[in-house]
This record gives sequence, structure tokens and C-alpha cells, in this order.
Amino acid sequence: MMMTKAMAFIEVKLATPIGNLEISVPRTREGNFRPHILPEPYKRVDQSYTELLMSLVINGYSETALLNTLKSLNLPYSEDELTKIKNNLKNELDLFKQRELPQEAFALIIDAYHCEIKDSSKVKKAACYIILGIDMDGKKDIFGMYTFFGKENRADWNKVFEDLINRGLKKVLIVVSDDFPGIIETIKAVYPYADHQLCLVHLQRNVRKHMDKTNASNFNKELDKIKLASSFDEAIEKFEQLCSKFKEKYPRFINSISQKSGYFFAFTKYPDEVRKHIYSTNAVESVNSLIEKIRIKFGGYFNSMDILEINIYLQRENLKQTKWKKPVPMIKAHIYDIHQLFQLRYFTQTQNS
Repeated sequence: MMMTKAMAFIEVKLATPIGNLEISVPRTREGNFRPHILPEPYKRVDQSYTELLMSLVINGYSETALLNTLKSLNLPYSEDELTKIKNNLKNELDLFKQRELPQEAFALIIDAYHCEIKDSSKVKKAACYIILGIDMDGKKDIFGMYTFFGKENRADWNKVFEDLINRGLKKVLIVVSDDFPGIIETIKAVYPYADHQLCLVHLQRNVRKHMDKTNASNFNKELDKIKLASSFDEAIEKFEQLCSKFKEKYPRFINSISQKSGYFFAFTKYPDEVRKHIYSTNAVESVNSLIEKIRIKFGGYFNSMDILEINIYLQRENLKQTKWKKPVPMIKAHIYDIHQLFQLRYFTQTQNS
């Protein structure tokens, strides 16, 4: 466009992450000239400024810290823009938490992430239960996240599974978890035909807590061998033999774990190549480790429950575009066998009930 001598200019300040840009914008008589660099009329921020604010919000910046950061960059503080960003993130999170789930799933892998969250003026202990699902095509996703203040309890687990069922998840082949208080009874009630696998890695950690170093090492070496058993019955038999060797020295601990032998080796009912994906809660703990890095960066706690869950949601979005984009190869390779097990389990059980 040709500029004439009569053309006037107006000065505009545009907020960007590198500071305020002072731009001279030509004014024509018709008022219809507008450079592409400028956002929509009357808006004094560009998309990168909005993205900067969003990043600061996600990273748990308080209003004061956020204001100080913007001041140091010589950027304006837009309360309306900040409110809009917070609302958009919260709406995304709410839609994610309320979305419909598949009716059937191969596995649910469950773990609790323990942390501290600021609630009003106090920092309180909290547990966020992350439910990782593997669908009937072998793909991973986070089916739900549920944050509660205080210690784990059965009432909270009831709320978790009630929500999963209300959002459509009716049938599951196997649930993998740690031995949380009340979870065995809850899973029996909500998914009575599902196998329940108690995390074998957590069992080995507990062995190290309750036995001296030498005995714990010997016990866990034998556990590693039992993991390779050809069948569920063989695994149970070998585990009972192992427990009998240590029962006299550690009667209380051995009694507690031997009563749950069926839960520790439920994974041996499945094809060999699939077992490593369902004998422990490691898949969820890897998500927890990502969140733990964020907590440390925040200074030891999350500024709100929403900040914690938004960060989990964003980690999930990243994983869906990378590691979780395709089905787990070994599960995908045995998907026919898994479907057959599923049909046999639910058809047979429902016919007999």
C-alpha cells in the first residue's frame, strides 16, 4: 500500500513476551488499514503474550509472583486476560474429567500420588488417585484423576469407582493396584468378574521393610523366579512354599501376604508377553514421576487442587501425542487372546449368575 504525505499515524503498544512493542500504525481516511502483525482491534496483546500468561498460570504462579514477573518484563497486567485463561484451562479440565469412557477395558492401573496442596491459607497433605486405562485395542489413557485431602480410605475409593461406572466403564478384565485400605473389597463390589492384581513391586518393597537385609534379598530373588511361572496354579504353589520357609521368623508379615497370594499372581493368567505390563503399577508411577518434578519446581507444593490436576491433564495430552499415540506393541500382538479371555470371563460368568 502506498503511503501519502497526508497520511497520519497513531502509536500503539503491543504486549509480547519480549516487552512492549511501540508500533506506528498508519491511519487512512476510511480507517480500513491494519497491519497483519496486530491482533484484532482494541486488543493490546498478541497470542504469544496469552501463551506466556497461560504458562505462568500452569506453573502455579501466585497473583503477586505473576505480577512481579510481568513487571520485570515491562508487560501489562491484564486481569481480564488472566481470568479468561484460568477459566479456559478449568473448562478443559472439567470436560476431560466428565468425558464418557469406553464400556469395556482390558486393564485399569491405579496408583495414588501423594503431595501437599495449598488450601486457603494452609498447605495440606493430599492424595491424587490416577486411573490409567488400557483399552481393548491396547492403547493407554488416563481414565480419571481424583484428588482428596487426607489419607487414603475406602470412602474415597468408592467415589472413584462410582464415577468410572457413571461415565460408562462397566467391564474390566484386570485391575492393578497397591494394597490400599479398602480397595480389595471395593473392586470386588464394582467389578466382580475382574482379576485384581496387587503390585508385585510394592510387595518386594514391603519385604525389604519387614525382613532383614539377607532374608529380604533371598525372598525377593525367589519372587523374581516365581514371576516366570507357566501358570497361575504353579505360581501360587511356589509362593506358598516360599512363604513357609520364612513363616517361623516373620509370622505376622508372612500370614498377611500368604492370604493374598491370588492377588499377587493374577497376572500369570495372561500371555507371557503381556504380563510385564500388568504385574505392577509402574505405568502410573511413571506419570507420577513427571508430576513430582513439577512439584519440586513449584517449591514443594501445589498452589491449588486445580493447578495439580491441570498439570496432570497436560502431561496426559503430551503422552497421547508421543508414547501413548499407538497401542502397546506386546498387548496389541495378543489382542485376540485378550478379547477371547474377556468374552470367556463375562459370557461364562453372566451365564452362571
